[in-house]
Amino acid sequence: MNYAIFLSYLHTLNGVFFIEAEAKPDQMNVFIELYNGKYHPLISVGTNGICLLNESVDKWGVELRIYINDISNMPDEWLNRKYSNRTYRADEFSYRIDDNALVYELFNNGYRIGYNNL
Repeated sequence: MNYAIFLSYLHTLNGVFFIEAEAKPDQMNVFIELYNGKYHPLISVGTNGICLLNESVDKWGVELRIYINDISNMPDEWLNRKYSNRTYRADEFSYRIDDNALVYELFNNGYRIGYNNL
């Protein structure tokens, strides 16, 4: 996937988008420690955008998601990867993309967990 194309697309938008991390507690603690070692501002389990799952959920790792509304001019390779958002934050954001590598690229370019203004 071309992450630079997605970053360029984000720069054409106005408004906000949201980044979420979802995991069981043990996996989330590892993610938070790694995130805080590299990015700012520091986050914790109570940070907006951290979604803890209970231990009974069948998840193996951290899932990173982007929630967005404006898909006009979204590059085709990313347009084909978006989902209609019907659950978490559906009252705020119409679409989501699940892609850990993309979210890490966003972190490396100054975006953060939670709300991001464009």
